[in-house]
Amino acid sequence: MPYQASCPQCGSEIVFSLGASLLKICEHCGSAVARKGADLANYGKVADLVSTPSLLSLGLRGGYSGAPPFTLLGRLQLSFGSGTWDEWLLGFRDGNWAWLSESQGKFHYMGQAPLPPVPRFEEIRVGATVDLGAQGTFVVTESREGRFVSGAGELPFDVAPGSAMRYADLQGPGGQFATIDYGSGSAAEAVYIGREVTLDDLGIKGAKEEPAPLQAVKGEALGCPQCGGPLEIRAPDQTQRIACPYCGSLLDATKDLMVIEVMTSVEVQPLFPLGAKGRLMGVQWTFIGFMERSVTVDYVRYAWREYLLHDPRKGFRWLVESKGHWSFVEPIHAGDASASLSGASYGGESFKHFQSGFARVDSVLGEFYWAVARGDTTESRDYVAPPRMLSTEETESETTYSLATYLEPEQVWKAFNPKGKPPERIGIAPNQPWPHAAEMGPVWLTALGLAALVVLLFVAISVTGGKQVFSATFSIPNRVLPGSPEAAVFSEPFEIDRSGNIEVRLEAPVANSFVYVDGALINETTGDVDEFDAEVTYYHGVEDGESWSEGGTHARAYMSRVPAGRYVLRLAPQWEVGKPPISYALTLRSRVPRLHQALLAILLIFVWPLLLFWRKMRFESQRWSESDHPWMSGSSGDDE
Repeated sequence: MPYQASCPQCGSEIVFSLGASLLKICEHCGSAVARKGADLANYGKVADLVSTPSLLSLGLRGGYSGAPPFTLLGRLQLSFGSGTWDEWLLGFRDGNWAWLSESQGKFHYMGQAPLPPVPRFEEIRVGATVDLGAQGTFVVTESREGRFVSGAGELPFDVAPGSAMRYADLQGPGGQFATIDYGSGSAAEAVYIGREVTLDDLGIKGAKEEPAPLQAVKGEALGCPQCGGPLEIRAPDQTQRIACPYCGSLLDATKDLMVIEVMTSVEVQPLFPLGAKGRLMGVQWTFIGFMERSVTVDYVRYAWREYLLHDPRKGFRWLVESKGHWSFVEPIHAGDASASLSGASYGGESFKHFQSGFARVDSVLGEFYWAVARGDTTESRDYVAPPRMLSTEETESETTYSLATYLEPEQVWKAFNPKGKPPERIGIAPNQPWPHAAEMGPVWLTALGLAALVVLLFVAISVTGGKQVFSATFSIPNRVLPGSPEAAVFSEPFEIDRSGNIEVRLEAPVANSFVYVDGALINETTGDVDEFDAEVTYYHGVEDGESWSEGGTHARAYMSRVPAGRYVLRLAPQWEVGKPPISYALTLRSRVPRLHQALLAILLIFVWPLLLFWRKMRFESQRWSESDHPWMSGSSGDDE
């Protein structure tokens, strides 16, 4: 039920429209009036509202899906010293309420949820996870102490203007956001859970079409108060800091361009001018801000440059350049990612830890949506899964997650069309994809297919191929000496009808002995001679009660290529003196597949895939040589 009373300061009528409202800012005198049971307490006059580029105003009505119609009943302005943001109180017809947080042009609908056991304010840590019960596990992305600087309408708490208000912001699975409200103490007082919404989602009617433009300084043209240079503000509704492009001085865009830091010159210049427009990822971006950042490792400074891009509908993105390598960077929801010292995951993809360090802001130019300052330092961690890199940046009070996608320099030059050529790339970027990655898979698939074909052909020919062209058994006469002319024999003539290799198979029933045959295949027409030799050796016995054997009664020899024709064999056998074999058999087959030939063919097939693999390993070795986990110290080489 509405509660009506008189302002204790000016006597004007004030109405608490929402039964749960405990604080009312008098529309007439600006005093903060608190309900104390049936009494009212005057907390004094509140400061004027800070001019922010909000499209909203008190009294607007709307309806969010799943909730009853609401009215904007209150406006709370908070500041943590480097920026101000608005919290709007949504009052529902049934007497309940919710918050609509507005910051950097984004809105988050936050409804009150049951308060589970959560850490005290001093115990909560940025980057840690907090279990919010049925809503899931959330990541702490910000933990600060803000201050109630101003307000309007009515608010659901009894807090004097100027009071400290502690809070922790979290991000959860599926794009959820949460805020733990600690009031001015250590114990949590409430938790609010919701998600990012648009004014269309809220069904708000009557909101302003555009925010009020940034006001000119003292009624004059907007210019740098330090050097007088003209300033063109490209995101006036969200800009908090401006670094003058003429003198480099840092200005506070929320306080009539108050000079925060005096500079006399711009230290580093971007490769294309502020205000340049370019199309990347299907969006027309405007380049509005530039900074150079660096990390120092073992007294060596490693610098890179970041280009802030803006689109009124998509918000802010970054274009990052380091040693001629470019990446497009966009923020991601911390609740949908996980990161540890060893690795990270996001969207079902795993990332390997690449490096950690402390990134410092060295130079700034243009405008920024947060209170940037030279010397700002964050603890950063980078994780790679080329062409993507997941990064976290953390301060004592805030953490952010981002995802970078590698771009070819030509893509950037085509988008923004700057003068000259892109700077030459040096080394390998952490998320640079291997140039031959697209052909690696097809090459290996082709090689595996060809190798499988070779194996099938070898098996098929081994089973069905090979034609027997000669077979005979030769007896050794008694009292003939090994190697004597009497032991030599000639075969009957036989035909080889196709050119190819010849397999010679020797078989002899030897036991604790050997037979060696020195043979020659003689072409009766040309007289050409192909020589070969083969030996069978077989020994066996028992030693210390154990049977043993070595060798066998079969042996093979090959002649690499024999033309078709009519042939005879000349055979000169030798054997162990005193142990002549009774006989030996010789079989010749033509066009017999050889295993080493198949293996050689397979090896040749895999030369190119293995070369590609070696180049990839060399490429990766270069990449990781710049990381916290080098494959080998001092590795170097040229870009493959």
